[in-house]
Amino acid sequence: MLRRSMMNQQGSPTLLRHSMSGNSGLNNLANSSGFARRNADQDGMGNNASARSGGNSAAYRASLVSHYAEDLDRRRRAERAVEEKLTDGMPSDNLKIDSVELFARDNAREHRTDRYEVVLDSGRDIGSPSTMARSRSMTNMASMTSMDYHSSSSPSTAVLRRGQPFFMAVRMKDRNFDPRRDVLRAVFTFGPNPQVTKGSKVVLPFHMNQREFTRAPQKWDMRIHQQEGFNISCQVHIPANALVGLWRVNIETTTTTPGARIDEFRCKDDIYVLFNPFCREDCVYLDDEELRREYLMNDTGKVFVGTHHRPKGRRWIYGQFSDVALPAAQLLLGQSGLNPTERGNPVQVVRAIASIINANEGFGLLEGKWEGSFEDGVCPWVWTGSSKIFEHYLRNGSKPVKYGQCWVFAAVATSIFRALGIPSRPVTNFVSARDTNHTLSVDKYFDVFGDEMKGGPDGDNQDALWNFHAWTEVWMSRPDLQTGYNGWQAVDPTPPPQCRQNSTGADPKSRGPLAVEGFRRGPSSVESVRRGEIGFAFDTPYLFAEINAEVTHFQEDETSHWGFKKIPVNNYQVGRLILTKRPGADDDVSDADVEDITGLYKTLDNTSRYQRQSDGCFNSLFNQGMTSPYLERRDRERDVIQYPGTSVRRPSAMDIARKPWYDESRYPADSGKTAADRMSAMNAARSVDRAQPIFDSRTLNEDVQFDLVEQEKVAWGQPFNVQVLIQNRSQETRTITAYLCANSVYYTGVTARRLGRSDRQFVLQPGSRETMQLRISWEEYRERVVDYGHIKVFAMASVQETKQSCSAEDDFQLEKPKLDIQVRGNPQIGQECFATFSFMNPVPVTLTECEFSFEGSGLVRAQTVKYRDVKPGEMISFVQKFLPRFNGERKLVATFNSRELGDIVGSRPIHVRE
Repeated sequence: MLRRSMMNQQGSPTLLRHSMSGNSGLNNLANSSGFARRNADQDGMGNNASARSGGNSAAYRASLVSHYAEDLDRRRRAERAVEEKLTDGMPSDNLKIDSVELFARDNAREHRTDRYEVVLDSGRDIGSPSTMARSRSMTNMASMTSMDYHSSSSPSTAVLRRGQPFFMAVRMKDRNFDPRRDVLRAVFTFGPNPQVTKGSKVVLPFHMNQREFTRAPQKWDMRIHQQEGFNISCQVHIPANALVGLWRVNIETTTTTPGARIDEFRCKDDIYVLFNPFCREDCVYLDDEELRREYLMNDTGKVFVGTHHRPKGRRWIYGQFSDVALPAAQLLLGQSGLNPTERGNPVQVVRAIASIINANEGFGLLEGKWEGSFEDGVCPWVWTGSSKIFEHYLRNGSKPVKYGQCWVFAAVATSIFRALGIPSRPVTNFVSARDTNHTLSVDKYFDVFGDEMKGGPDGDNQDALWNFHAWTEVWMSRPDLQTGYNGWQAVDPTPPPQCRQNSTGADPKSRGPLAVEGFRRGPSSVESVRRGEIGFAFDTPYLFAEINAEVTHFQEDETSHWGFKKIPVNNYQVGRLILTKRPGADDDVSDADVEDITGLYKTLDNTSRYQRQSDGCFNSLFNQGMTSPYLERRDRERDVIQYPGTSVRRPSAMDIARKPWYDESRYPADSGKTAADRMSAMNAARSVDRAQPIFDSRTLNEDVQFDLVEQEKVAWGQPFNVQVLIQNRSQETRTITAYLCANSVYYTGVTARRLGRSDRQFVLQPGSRETMQLRISWEEYRERVVDYGHIKVFAMASVQETKQSCSAEDDFQLEKPKLDIQVRGNPQIGQECFATFSFMNPVPVTLTECEFSFEGSGLVRAQTVKYRDVKPGEMISFVQKFLPRFNGERKLVATFNSRELGDIVGSRPIHVRE
């Protein structure tokens, strides 16, 4: 009879591990004493647990779970010990395994994963100078006189990169391994249902005479390194296409006798296998050391926010090496519904992560919120890095963390991708179209008085222009596409507007983690976006529209057959600027480290074609070679996938004849497409019949020039002026009717409150000029400005004699002071350091409910500290003590927030000595 017995190393929380290791990796987190101490001492927001009852409850529940799991595990170990004694008398010649050593720290150096905190001794000796000194070098293994793995064994977790070999060793209990009578196998399993045929289970026998790898590089392999007494050391090759995530390691022992019983020894710790941008065979390979240092190993960076006039780099601590990053990534992949057998494909992994970062009806990492109160969570601008978000997510049973916005989503996605070994970076598009009805235009409607009509004439128009929108780029090859589309791929983890609306008020139990298809955005080849070839997977039309859509203004007009007339828009283009942080550069004072990557997404041809046309009609050449922008073609042999919610129909010649606004002469035939082909592309781009009248173009006499003056820098608390310059360039008198207004807006373009408006009608003599001005004082906007201090300006004018109309819009941001950070002395590992945060209150009101939030990778865990009220014009200084845990170049990031004024940000580089 074939029987299996399970033996576990002492101290292994078997039940807890069995329930979590299938797709989360929380077993490693549960064993981390550093995280356990933080779990007991802090609440979900990183504050002292004693300050909030919720934190005490969460810590108490976590303590109960740990206690019950350990108690049950102790009982099961006792039962197994009794069973082993009872079966000792039964005939069994199987080898008994004493321990398995994975050489976590030594392998980490070879795999360039030694900065991951889970590799270190569960937080007990993180930052200790002797940490790595106690670890044995694999290069000296051959010269060891004795292999005492008990002395080198530790609760460290092995973090390995695929495409490279790693060392491990097995120690027997009672006797040496005898190849004539013993069979010894290493078994690696992945996911809840591992299978050899699916690549999720690997069985490697120990062949004592195999000293070299003999299998193909794309297969797992093992070679013996050394046998000495009861110890056998070996080297295991991980193929470059291995599944990425948490692998369990078991050792099976049996005899050469047919039908003999098999004993299984389960290793105490699982191993993480990551993507490998250092390996040429890996799809994420990046052949540039400087770029790898920036986009993989750098744990700090910037996400650019603000306006296209004055973009600002917002410092962020990615924390991809923290002890919560890999467990959070593993748990998110499990929640995403991605089949474990797909987790070796970076395209599918990235797509899954993008869908689960935003909360989808109770599933996901971060819940998005763009306006209103944030009192039941954390304001997005309070976050300083990703680790605090991961920790809150893990501590609270994988419930979504409140709250995030696009730039937070992009930064957190970058953290997860870098933790998994995928080169990545956040990028920001200034003046970004959030197109909700699958068209390539952002339509705004105004009534006869010049006031914007929310929702348009039908109330269902949700087109929006965001002052900025951030997403994430990942570096990988795209074997699923044609050649020429490798490299940077855009992934947008921010939920689309329609998904956010549809999920509001929905029953969290009505849909599971698989119901996230509508939340997926990317990866889209940046090169395909630049070329305008938007039929390639995945979701390229959405990204293309975000940077290339046309801004269209309509005003009520009784003479129009559909009630509105199209008004030309001056100098307000979508996709004005696309920025990211420059590799190797770092600037905490200004933004000299910015890199303009607009040219990766757009060409001069794109700009002239899509942003400078005033006739409102898109040239069908944007879609060369494709019959519809809402069709994805992955390969020529694959089926065409139609986007949900679209209905694309090829028009007949009779259909075209019924469209009097369609002028074929305006579209050259150099693409080889028929009128029906071009009509099909246009219909798909426009999507709805009610959009057709906007293409009705009438030639007008435009002899009056309007110019909305770009706003100069305005400090928070100071008044500002908005101006429009009007010039009559004709030889006749012109009667001008003009409107000028300023609104406070959320950065998503949604109007919050009206700040002021000016209406004028005047006569301009031939060749004369006039300046229209609107002045807004501090008292007028102090209670009306929201969040980041964005101001939207609209101007609209018409000429009575010629019927000429013109509109213009622009945005700017009120400038806030920077938070100054100073550090005393020369910081050293384990020695007390003091940081001073200071700034001057710029507004003539008292700041209440003040708090400082700060974080530094390797310096101090994310914390929030309450502070007293700040008087008008007062200069304050707040001193905080911390103990550096790691040496080298570090970054300290902090924010100050209050009820009256928030988002005061500062950062400081710090060099820590050993």
